[in-house]
Formats: sequence, structure tokens, C-alpha cells
Amino acid sequence: MKNIVILGAGTGGALTANLLSHRLDLTQWTITVIDRSSLHGYQPGPLFLPFGMYGYRELADVVKPIVEPLPRGVGFITSEVHLIDHEQREIHTEQGNVPYDFLVCALGCRTAPEEIEGMAPAMGRDVHTFYTLEGALAMREAIAGMKEGKLVVDICEMPIKCPVAPLEFAFLADWHFREQGIRDRIEISLVTPYTGAFTKPNANRILSKVADEKGIRVVPNFATSAVDPGRRQIRTFDGRTVDYDLLCAIPPNLGPAVIDGSGLGDGAGYAITDPRTLKSRKAERIYLLGDNTNVATSKAGSVAHFEAETVVENLLREIDGKPPLQTFDGHANCFVETGHHKAMLLDFNYDIEPLEGSFPLPLAGPFSLLEESHLNHLGKLAFKWVYWNMLLPGHLPNVPLLPSHMSFMGKNLETAPQIRVARAMHVRDVMTSDVVSVRQGSALPAAAELMVAKKVSGLPVLDA
Repeated sequence: MKNIVILGAGTGGALTANLLSHRLDLTQWTITVIDRSSLHGYQPGPLFLPFGMYGYRELADVVKPIVEPLPRGVGFITSEVHLIDHEQREIHTEQGNVPYDFLVCALGCRTAPEEIEGMAPAMGRDVHTFYTLEGALAMREAIAGMKEGKLVVDICEMPIKCPVAPLEFAFLADWHFREQGIRDRIEISLVTPYTGAFTKPNANRILSKVADEKGIRVVPNFATSAVDPGRRQIRTFDGRTVDYDLLCAIPPNLGPAVIDGSGLGDGAGYAITDPRTLKSRKAERIYLLGDNTNVATSKAGSVAHFEAETVVENLLREIDGKPPLQTFDGHANCFVETGHHKAMLLDFNYDIEPLEGSFPLPLAGPFSLLEESHLNHLGKLAFKWVYWNMLLPGHLPNVPLLPSHMSFMGKNLETAPQIRVARAMHVRDVMTSDVVSVRQGSALPAAAELMVAKKVSGLPVLDA
């Protein structure tokens, strides 16, 4: 029997296990999942826990036993992963060595408050985080006890899991304190290394306006180097400071140490990954997805979902002796809670930033892009059921209105009329033959038509 090993049983790992179990001949292949945890957490849940909103009040509201989303017939090993031996094709664990023919690595990322001077010792007093389940639960008392003062939501550095979540937290805090009748006594600030409220220019324009309307101060270009709990201050390397009474910290996020220790990483624990095939660039027969990759898109559940579809297709191609396809376009799709039972929806990829419009259908929607609506909010709340009952079991690839590649249907392409260079890119990274390209400054509608006509998911941009 040949063996596919999946490291991590979070969103990406559990979904990949289910998709593979549907497609592989399990009389010829075994699937083994390895994870150190006993629980599978629903990642959007911790955002609501500090406020006790929408039925999110305790641990049981956001977790299930880790084996519950996994398919029958899949082996599961509870263990820490000590080494990925890609030369011998073995995984070293506390339970012994596990051989593999192909490996899928979906180990996620972790918060690292120890990377910021003074942050780790201060956690649990006037410094909290909702980026861990324990932290989100502990923060409820702090939020409930705040009656006046300065609430600071601090993004220490990038990348982080779910880049919009800190902004969502600020929006929900604004609504919470208004409901308590004390908003005028509490100053809310979003401190960020970004140049604005969000990283994508068009989304930043709209989200910054929403923050301003809510009276949330955005402090840009602030990379936190230290927390001073005695003075209740955060400061940058150049000495600038922001005072707080309650600090909601988003610590640095790092990839698993085992990735660097196995020679697969970039020094921060993120695996060096081909952005289009999702194969490791350091070893053969290894695919990567989710938060432990270094690809230039959001570290979010939707991305892990879309990546899993690409990984499974390419892995099956390799099993059949075919080369993997460069098809992943960095597609991300996320609801952004704005408070007052409303939310926005963002849909973008490596090269096209979030645009206004309707999703997934033109005009009919039913969801609106980069615009607040109650229906968007209901979509976010309903996604919890979709997550456990459709996404993880592997049923969403059969839903044509939620493709793994970003669709231009319903998007207002005039909103961002110029093609922008999203990141440094070599043509060889995105195309293997029949290269189609556009000039910098080309009209976005024309580029979109070209991409549809040529059936490609992205276009390299030439400077001249």
C-alpha cells in the first residue's frame, strides 16, 4: 500500500483528507493524518467570543473533536511532528517514523508574543489577544469590565492569520460599547504596520471611511517593538508610542519550527511554496497549503479551501505521471463584520484587489462586495453550518457558484481602472508556455476580457 501523509487536521488538512478519500482507490492507497491537537477549532469563532455575541460564549461553541471532520478509513495519529525527512520520505513523530509517498503539509501558524519585548509576561492583565481560543475566552472579562479609557487594537507585524480580523474586532468593539451606552468614554484605535486600515488600496479606501465614521482612530506605519505594561504603552523601534488602558494584541505570527528545521522554510517557519502549483520549492512530492505557506495571499480559511482543491488535483496528476498545473490564483473570499448586524464581503486574488459589485451573480448577488449589508452578515453567521457540514466534508467543490478561481462575474471593473503590480513576479512563475501579458497601466476591463478569452487565472505585468 502506498501512503499519503497529511500534516495538520485544521481546515486545509481535513478538507484535503476528505477530497482525497473521494478520489483515491483506498484499496491501493492509505491516508494518514498527523496532528498534535485533540480539537478542531472554527477559526471565525474567536472574534465573537470576547463579546459573547451570536451564541459564541464558551469553548464548545467553536470546537469539535479533531477526528470528527475526518473521513472514515483515514488513519489519525496524535503527535507532535519533529522532522520532515524529505530525503528518506519519512515523518518523525513521538509515535515513531511514518513513511510517505506524497506529503501534504497544512500545519498552520502560531502566535508568538515572545517576539515582542514585554508582551508575553503582560498577557492576561491589561494585554489580551483573541488570536488564540484561550486568549479570546480570557478577554471577555476585560471587555465586560471596561467602562472608560483607551482600547488599542495592535497588529504588531505582518503576515498574520486573517488580516481583516483586527479591523472586525475594532468595529465590533465600537458597536458593543455603543450598546452599553459608554462609547463616548472609550477611545478605540487600530494600530497597524499598514499605511491604512487594510493592505489592498481599494478596500483600504472603503474600510478607512467606515472606521472614520465609527470614530475609530487608525494609527498607520506603526510596527510595534515593545510593550511597557507599567506605563501602558506600546512603542516602535524609532521611539514612537501609543498609550492604552486595554491592549488587544495581535502578536507576530510564525510558521511551525519543524518546517525551518526540516530545510523547507524561509526562516520564519513558512514553507517556500510555488505560488501556482503549491508544491514545495525545496523538496519533491511535498504539497503545501494553508497558513504554513509563504504565498502572497491571505492566511485565511477560504484560501485553504481553494488551495486544497488545487493541491488535490495536482497530487492526483502526479500519481498519474502528469506534471502539476500552475492553476492557483491566490483566491481569497471573506466576510468582514462591521457591527450593527452588518458585514462586507471581499473577493480578490494575487493580482486583482477587492472590487465593488455583487457576489456570486451579477446584480442578483445576493451578497454585496465592499458594501455593508445585513445579508452579508447573515452569510457570515450561516457559514458556521456550511463549514462543518459542507466545506470540511468536501462538498463545496460541487457548488459552481463558489469556484476555487476568482470570478469576474458581478465585479465593477471600473472601480480600479488601472492594472497594478501586486508583487514582484517573474513570467516563469506564472506561465510555462504561450505567455500572455499586459502592460502596466492597462485598463482592467480589457485585461479581464483577455484572461477569460485565454483561460488563464493571472497575467504577468510588464513595466515597458
